[in-house]
Amino acid sequence: VNIILPVVSVTFESDVATVEWVVTVYLLLVSGLLLSFGRLGDLRGHKLVYLAGFGVFIASSVLCGFAPTVVVLIAARALQSLGAAMRLANSPAILIKNFPAKQRGQALGLQATMTYLGLTVGPSLGGWLTSHYGWRSVFYINIPVGLLALLLSFYFIPWDAAGERHE
Repeated sequence: VNIILPVVSVTFESDVATVEWVVTVYLLLVSGLLLSFGRLGDLRGHKLVYLAGFGVFIASSVLCGFAPTVVVLIAARALQSLGAAMRLANSPAILIKNFPAKQRGQALGLQATMTYLGLTVGPSLGGWLTSHYGWRSVFYINIPVGLLALLLSFYFIPWDAAGERHE
């Protein structure tokens, strides 16, 4: 998303300080909500919170893509950060619960590798999408990818056992 800020600024005729909130609100809320959504996963089930996070993230990606003003885009990014925090807070717990002790390090290491691969490829992909399809495509790409991930997560992540929940 950082890569699209100059284009968003021009599109909405907004100053840099305002447009920077598109990124800032996301980072503030994700980092501030990780512990709360992790605890919610402990109480209600990690898979449930994780899947709900995907739903929120996908729906808010649609809102980001359709945003008619920079203020709406910032608000949609705030909502998107809720979904991201729900997923980020619960994915390590899902991995830890579902991999044997000997493979946990590999599973968590692979998750970290994929995260950093995304952070490395993201700016180039965002720039390419923006130059070919416009800045809104950076958000629209989340929809098919997110729906596929949601479907795969629903079918392949086991539900938390009732005894593991602390209701």
